[in-house]
Amino acid sequence: MFHLVIQTGKNKGRKIAIPDREVAIGRDEGCLVRLASTEVSRRHCTIKPSPNGPLVRDLGSQNGTVVNNEIIQGERLLHPGDFLQIGPIQFQLTSDQQPKPKSILEDDAIAGWLSDSDSAGPNTSDTTIVKATELKSIHRNDSKATFETLAEEARDIIRRHMDLKQQE
Repeated sequence: MFHLVIQTGKNKGRKIAIPDREVAIGRDEGCLVRLASTEVSRRHCTIKPSPNGPLVRDLGSQNGTVVNNEIIQGERLLHPGDFLQIGPIQFQLTSDQQPKPKSILEDDAIAGWLSDSDSAGPNTSDTTIVKATELKSIHRNDSKATFETLAEEARDIIRRHMDLKQQE
């Protein structure tokens, strides 16, 4: 869930949870987030969920809606850590969701291991280069296995390859 953390004024530090529906911000009684400032329009802006994160849209407010010190036109995708200013009130977007940890080995490094451009002769190192044509011969026991990153899939391929080598 995303939150707006108030960065200015007497409510500094207070968190406002953004529900999973469109939220109107302004002075109007119908707004879910009401700001009592004459610098805020009655219906100043909206925040609505999207698959990539919350989208903020200015509703033609007199003073504009500002994201990271830039007045926005149309919709703008918000990311955790972004600053949103509506009139004199500044918010910072935060999220309860933990970012996915980086894998120990980056995907590009592992993809480099799997390339077939590095075979000048017999392999004398303790690293086996698995060529794309050889990958078809390494079968998974679990045909429904899914991987979130190339690194996870590469680790699985390497583990299965090592299992086959031990069986030989």
